Amino acid sequence: MNEWTRLVRMIAPAGPAVTLAEAKRHLRVLHDDDDADIAAMVAAAEASIEGPNGIGIALLPQTWRMSLDHFPCEIVVPLGPVTSICSITYTDTDGNSASVSSWRTDFDVQPLRIWPARDMVWPSSVCEPGAVKVTFVCGYAETPADLKAALKLLIGHFYENREAVADGGLSELPLGVAAILERYRVGRVA
Repeated sequence: MNEWTRLVRMIAPAGPAVTLAEAKRHLRVLHDDDDADIAAMVAAAEASIEGPNGIGIALLPQTWRMSLDHFPCEIVVPLGPVTSICSITYTDTDGNSASVSSWRTDFDVQPLRIWPARDMVWPSSVCEPGAVKVTFVCGYAETPADLKAALKLLIGHFYENREAVADGGLSELPLGVAAILERYRVGRVA
């Protein structure tokens, strides 16, 4: 099973990484006629970058849950940057819900890896779909400027190219977006 299908967003970010006003200023739109369309384009740009369907990052703080079928040697969280682990819960061998009280991790490394506490092992759990659940917070406190620039380039692209095909050819993404995003891709190989 693909590790991305094991992720569910529990709490969305408080707002968009690029506000409607910022997007309109970037587009040089001075009227309100296109506000709903521009807001939808902001959401589409964020969705194309963020989370499992994007490059594996969260643009702003949000809470996610990852489901595993059992405890592996180490738990790898494929979404980043992870800022805190809220809980690790599991179904024990008797079928009861339980929590892990302590674990080790290094928040300076992405993707984040989680191990049992020193001189400990993971508890015994049933081996069934979703037996282990890791709830975590990830995202930047403030979206980095270059990621905001990539978002604005995408929004501008969506605004100017309302269709996938323009002038008889495919409308390509703006230069530089891929280069910016590649620097942030979780799990990339340098």
